Amino acid sequence: MPVDKGSECMSQQYDSGRYRQWRKKKRMLWLRRAGLLLCAVILLVAAVAGTLALLSPEETVSPVVETPAKPSAAPTTLEKPAVPTLKADKDTVEMGSFVDAQYAVLVDVTEGRIVAQKQPEVPKYPASITKMMTLLVAVENIPDLEATFEISYAITDPGYQQGASMAGFKNKEQVKLRDLLYGCILPSGADATAALEVVVGGSEEGFAAMMNQRAEELGLKNTHFVNSSGLHSGDHYTTPLDMALILMEAMKNETCRKVLTTVKYTSASTPQNPEGLTWESTMFERMYGDEPTGATIIGGKTGYTYEAKHTMASYAEGDNGHDYVIVTMGGSGNYKATYDHINILSRYVGGATDGFYPKE
Repeated sequence: MPVDKGSECMSQQYDSGRYRQWRKKKRMLWLRRAGLLLCAVILLVAAVAGTLALLSPEETVSPVVETPAKPSAAPTTLEKPAVPTLKADKDTVEMGSFVDAQYAVLVDVTEGRIVAQKQPEVPKYPASITKMMTLLVAVENIPDLEATFEISYAITDPGYQQGASMAGFKNKEQVKLRDLLYGCILPSGADATAALEVVVGGSEEGFAAMMNQRAEELGLKNTHFVNSSGLHSGDHYTTPLDMALILMEAMKNETCRKVLTTVKYTSASTPQNPEGLTWESTMFERMYGDEPTGATIIGGKTGYTYEAKHTMASYAEGDNGHDYVIVTMGGSGNYKATYDHINILSRYVGGATDGFYPKE
């Protein structure tokens, strides 16, 4: 029987259209079921999250909300104890002509105020009172003062060549670090400070950077160090007021205080110095200790270079229960520097009006 080609074509088109409709219905049904399943999953997750939130409210995560940025607070850091800012007040007096030094300050440590002054904030060369900062930085950064350091010609020769005061250590001598501290302060030894530079800072530059960092921590605005000894450099300077703050800070440290208040000390025995080295404080050797001042000087440091002239810093305990610091710079003689401190205490702490010690 002949096949009707037209009918067969019509039938194929019909079947094809019906198949497409069936597939469309099936796809819609599948999408509907998938949507229902997705909703169910979302509801289940929400229910679980809600339950966890009720059980552990402190662990829930708040939604992120964008807000305008605000300046953040400075991070909390552990810092060294704050040093007071010393300023003159209505009761501060200008020192009279009886003070030989060109620049000076008397601070009442107990009250944290300037009692008397004479150009106290003019930057000048400090000479060896620099070593008070050297002592402070060294003590704060040496964990074991019983450890030793070997002295070499590289340590001693520069000081001898520059005509600096020396403690007297010898080549290849194994010196206790504690003895370096006393050698730095009492005889003002440049060999001791050079050794401390290497022990603590690795070099003169490294140690000077540590000194300047400590000065910054103390809030000193007119101080800059380039070495540990105080030998002259145009970029090495401080003021009487800044140096007073350094001495005040050093006296808070038990080890620094002990060194600065020692009159005489003998270093440990070594093969190079079997009897040790005995030093006497360059400051105390110029005093009798019974000067009538209204206060007793218990510690400090002297200094001298041709450019700086005579400098001195002292710490005193007043008969009135107050502590005092005096710093003088630009003095014309070593004993004049000593008498300046005695006279300043006599006048402004002891209340004397005459009978000052004579000056050279």
